[in-house]
Amino acid sequence: MMSKLYTFSDYDKYMSLKPDFEMWLIIMYFLRPFILEISTIQMGRGAKSDSVSVLKDMVYPDDFGLFIAFLATLPVIILLVAYIKRKPAASRLVRKVWHSGKTLLVVTAMLNVIIVFVPFVLDLTHSINMLGWGQLAIALYIIFYLYTTPRVKDTFADFPKDDAQTDEK
Repeated sequence: MMSKLYTFSDYDKYMSLKPDFEMWLIIMYFLRPFILEISTIQMGRGAKSDSVSVLKDMVYPDDFGLFIAFLATLPVIILLVAYIKRKPAASRLVRKVWHSGKTLLVVTAMLNVIIVFVPFVLDLTHSINMLGWGQLAIALYIIFYLYTTPRVKDTFADFPKDDAQTDEK
């Protein structure tokens, strides 16, 4: 339902509030293992494949860390599927997943906090590098943003009305 807080362009064709730019940035940040893997595959085809491994090693020092990062993206992928299926005739499951969107993003952020400490806890490294501290700061900021921004709550509370619900009124 349209609110006076947001402009007309903030709504989709079903008059439901769309995720804003900041939420899309958060989603892209959480999908960075996929983005990094695709980038390294593309860059690895050229002559500079050593720079690809350096880039990958900076973000994920070992393959286990990368694997955990892929697993941590599962809540975001589930949310993206719900976003794609966000239509008036959507199933109850899609509606439930969408309404749980904030929780899914917070869970992903918490998993990203844990990922920073996994190599340290497993004794794969003896310290957390600056990139790790940066990732930790970003994940904590995302959690703060998700809990304090009304737009996040409003976006996940809004879902296109089913045609049957609209006809009853």
